[in-house]
Amino acid sequence: MDCVTETVSLLRRQAELELQLLNNPATAVATERELAKLVHRLEAHPHALNAVLQTARALRRTPDAVTAQDVEAWNPAL
Repeated sequence: MDCVTETVSLLRRQAELELQLLNNPATAVATERELAKLVHRLEAHPHALNAVLQTARALRRTPDAVTAQDVEAWNPAL
């Protein structure tokens, strides 16, 4: 469950960084570096990422709007 919690947190941060890129191009280089590190961290937990994405799709939400509890309820095997 810790991987799912971290994945949910990383997906929320990813959404924040993507919005920051759109709204503040002056900080694009630093933001893109942080985003690249974040994506690398997400790749470390492919099963948790897949579970979050499947839950988001099933609940018709964006991945950053899903909670770890939602994922646990939707995928009890985790």
